Amino acid sequence: MSTVKAIFLGVIQGLTEFLPVSSSGHLVLFSQLLKVQEPSLVFEVMVHVGTLVAVLVVFRSEVVLLISSFFKLVSKPKQAKQLVQTDPGCALLWGLILATLPVVFVALAFKDYIENLFMSSLFVGFMLLITGTILYLSQRHETGGKDLAKLSSLDALLVGVGQAVAVFPGISRSGTTIAVGLTRGLDRDSAARLSFLLSIPAILGALVFSLDDLFGGATTIGTGPLIAGLLASAVTGYLAIHLLLDLIKRGKLVWFSYYTWFIGTLVILLSIL
Repeated sequence: MSTVKAIFLGVIQGLTEFLPVSSSGHLVLFSQLLKVQEPSLVFEVMVHVGTLVAVLVVFRSEVVLLISSFFKLVSKPKQAKQLVQTDPGCALLWGLILATLPVVFVALAFKDYIENLFMSSLFVGFMLLITGTILYLSQRHETGGKDLAKLSSLDALLVGVGQAVAVFPGISRSGTTIAVGLTRGLDRDSAARLSFLLSIPAILGALVFSLDDLFGGATTIGTGPLIAGLLASAVTGYLAIHLLLDLIKRGKLVWFSYYTWFIGTLVILLSIL
């Protein structure tokens, strides 16, 4: 893979990781269009790390709160239940843990099967249609007034199930988690922030799963293109986060349903013709 192709795919990843249009689906499509034949797992993980950097920068205050809450729970294990019920930071940390469990289960149980789906553009096309439908229906749902301080354990688990479904290429992780958050009564800003914060353990988990490939010589992609892709995804991811937060506050999430329906239909037609 050339550096130019790596930068282009990094930009695509940075934009689509947080915009609800499925980053994995777009990486599959553009990798095929650019005729990238090398194993894509390592490169995909590296551009995901770039988007992780973007999340850590934008939500640095929340990240600091979560880290301090973690040490608070570790230092006071006997008071953990009480802290989760009374301390906002500990409650948010517990919610993120619960919401991460479903995707961990799916990743462990179906890893090989899911990786094979990345080879099918037709499958990606149909999943993009589903993403559009999820976004459209969520936009029509009346927005609640709950903030993250009122996130229940059931809310967190259901949002986590949405994230687990989004491991399939073409299903938007951000779109699905935001949609589930909205249907559980979260306000728009809180649903988006929860989705962004959930990307942190999700991306870290993907990195752990690919350590064997990263250090075992399973990729022929050079260091230069990997770094270029990482930087490109970090910068565009930072911009995409701010863009999506603004659009969600204005109630414009439905725009992305039209886009994913169009792209999904186009991909299906190109795959069968």
